[in-house]
Amino acid sequence: MILEASTLYIKSEAVNEFESAFRSAYGIISKMRGYLGHELFKCVEQKDQYILLIRWSAIRDHSIGLRQSSEYTRWNELLQPYYASEPGVLHYIDIRIEGREYERERFNIQAAGEVE
Repeated sequence: MILEASTLYIKSEAVNEFESAFRSAYGIISKMRGYLGHELFKCVEQKDQYILLIRWSAIRDHSIGLRQSSEYTRWNELLQPYYASEPGVLHYIDIRIEGREYERERFNIQAAGEVE
């Protein structure tokens, strides 16, 4: 699995519109080959900064599958107007640490319980 991590700097006057646009754009990436899920986090201290984490089966699913698709053009059309600067994008691999899977399972169970 590859974790794509993007730092997004949004025009401060367009934060609410960006979040709405992202909800629409989600439908684009969620249908892409190799897409495993994503999370979008808003910074507490800097209200116009976000971290977007997208999990892919392989790096080529993002770098070729998404970026060279017509869907990527639509993704950019929806989100590009809100960027104050180009997003910084990096890719990461998971480093297995013994016992961490248990922590993930416990967190997921607790998080699911909080939603209900």
